[in-house]
This record gives sequence, C-alpha cells and structure tokens, in this order.
Amino acid sequence: MSKKVHPILLPFIPVVELLGKMLGSDYEIVLHDVTDGDTSIVALVNGNLTGRDVNAPMTDFGRFLMSDPKALDVDYIANYPSEAGNGRPMRSGVSLIKDENDKLVGFLCINFDMTKGSILKDMGDFMMRTEPLSFDAVKTEKFSGVKDDRSLMEKARKKFGKPLNFLSSEERKQCIKYMDSLGFFKLKGSIESLAKEMGRSRYTLYADLRSVRDDRD
Repeated sequence: MSKKVHPILLPFIPVVELLGKMLGSDYEIVLHDVTDGDTSIVALVNGNLTGRDVNAPMTDFGRFLMSDPKALDVDYIANYPSEAGNGRPMRSGVSLIKDENDKLVGFLCINFDMTKGSILKDMGDFMMRTEPLSFDAVKTEKFSGVKDDRSLMEKARKKFGKPLNFLSSEERKQCIKYMDSLGFFKLKGSIESLAKEMGRSRYTLYADLRSVRDDRD
C-alpha cells in the first residue's frame, strides 16, 4: 500500500474487496481516508461505475459530511439518491468511520448502479399493465383449466358449506344436480370418487343421477 492509511481503516480494506465480490459488478465500493483534511481513496472496487480511480476527488456531499456541524452525530446514511458522471441513476450509502475520540477518520461507501433495476421495473410495469374491459356484463375474462374430480368436489363443498358426507338426502340430490351441470359425471371414475366422498354406494348415486336427469327432462 503506497498511500498512508489511518490504522483504524486498515481492517476495512479487505471488507471493500469482500463486498465487491459478494455484491457484484453493479456495486462500487469505496474506502476514503479523510484524516489529512482532504481525502484519499485507499480502496476501490468497480470504480468504472462512476468513472473514478484512486486519484478521484471527494464529492461535494462527502465534503459536506466532513465539515458541516449537522453531520457530527451521523453514523451512516443509507439508500440516498446519487448520480454517476454519465448521468446514470445510483443508490448510495455511506458509513462514517470515527476514532475513539469520535473524530472522523474515513468513509466506507457503497454505490449501486440502478440502470438494470430501472429496466426491470419498466419491464415489470409493462408486463403487469392491463386495460379494463368496457362491457358492463363482463369485467374479467376467466379461463377454465382441465377439470378434475377433486376440484369439482371442492366447489361443491364450498357451495353447500359442509363436507359432502354430511348432506341430507335432498341436499345430496341438489349437489348431484349441481355437479352434473359442471360436467362432473363426464369424468372417468367420477361416480366412484363421489360415492367415497359422500359415504354412499355407487348404486345410490346412479339412482340419484337418473332421478335428477329425469326431473330435468
């Protein structure tokens, strides 16, 4: 290390490298030493995001944190807006590193390039955008998937508000009529499944089904 670094900041240098590896190429990680009254970048990862190198000057906001009394009690600031030299929007955070006498020693900064996030947000907004139907009778188109006996029996349980084996004789016939209207009995093995669900024999359900269809005819 050719630059002079305050001893308190030395353990943070590998932290900069770690954060760069963990967070990836959209994050710039910077460690500043401010003990000489100016600034010196002592560690930098992904400086290409802001166009900086280790000789870059301190930002205006950094100088504000170094000198303004309003910043004396600040330990860190997270998720504030920033901007790269080429105008790309960024999201930044800074930790103010102080010595045992509460004197400012350095900054550990994380700057996230939000370009990809902005693209994903725009894509998400586009993919989720809908235009309401203008018809009074239909507001949402509903698509029915492949019917199966379990889903249709669940519909019947919800409609009658109880397990199907608790239905009275009249309720059972109303249920069979309802399920017939859903096309339940066109499914393979439907009678056997419903007989098991209702706790009745197949012959009883066949008789109920014939009765329901005869009444409808």
